[in-house]
Amino acid sequence: MVGKIDVHTHALPDFFHKSLLEVGREASGVPMITWSLDATKRMNTKLGIATSILSLSAPGPDILPDKQAARSLARQYNEWAADLTKSDPSHFGFFAAIPNLHDTDGCITEIRYALDDLKADGICLFTTYDGKYLGEPAFEPIWRELHNHHAVVFIHPTMAKGTRPLSIMLQPPAFDFAHETGRTAAHLIVTGMKRKYPNASIILSHGGGTLPILSERLAMTEANLFSNTLAPESPKTAAEILDDAKSFYFDLALAGTGNVLDMLLKWAPRERLLFGSDFPYATVEAEYCTRSLEAYEMSDKDREGYYVGNARRLFPRLGGK
Repeated sequence: MVGKIDVHTHALPDFFHKSLLEVGREASGVPMITWSLDATKRMNTKLGIATSILSLSAPGPDILPDKQAARSLARQYNEWAADLTKSDPSHFGFFAAIPNLHDTDGCITEIRYALDDLKADGICLFTTYDGKYLGEPAFEPIWRELHNHHAVVFIHPTMAKGTRPLSIMLQPPAFDFAHETGRTAAHLIVTGMKRKYPNASIILSHGGGTLPILSERLAMTEANLFSNTLAPESPKTAAEILDDAKSFYFDLALAGTGNVLDMLLKWAPRERLLFGSDFPYATVEAEYCTRSLEAYEMSDKDREGYYVGNARRLFPRLGGK
């Protein structure tokens, strides 16, 4: 079998690292780390990864308070990532960064430049912007643009504005990130944004966070108690809500352990599961989850799909049809 395609792996070029340090922010509760292309290549060899689709982790360019500075930082990252991809297109790709979603014009301009000119593999969004989740009506022009481009959209968790870790011993990536992913996915469903713009192929990080385990509760509760409050374009029945929940793609970064796989493989459509590592923020964890996935009993057809085939169909330039 050919090497894996990793849809959840991060880059942190020096200029971006410097920008974060200048605003005094750590990455969503995770101490700032160093990153190098060589380290990524070594980990890829170790885990049997052939292609890495790079993205920024949280926080992204939207952390900069100045609108123009955020636009410039997103552009700088995208051109850097595009140059890297062009130099080695079989081994690297990238999800483009965009500014704060409240900057509609800046986001649409960068989406068009990244997808049309730089040939990005997709766009990276975060779960929330200034306390607003991704189904927010103000973000509809951005979803319309992504829909019109048939874009792949990679959603990475971050913490909602104003929230703090429960404890220094319980940092956001350990627990809260899963809830944030589930929350923004549920918001996209019940607002009808997911259903209204189906051409945007959305990847949820970390196995979809809490969405898979809470999807039936969401479907029953919304349909039975709150259907009269839903938007006209929202799914109305429990079956429709559940169908929308299963229409996302789900990467397996930090979700490759037995009990999580048991649930995901029973719940999610098999063609919707993708390999992910979360390197370099996950190192030991990435290896543990990858080895667990490799040891998990499944058919050769399913394994090929999770490692390579499903991603190739999502990213035709990597050999899909």
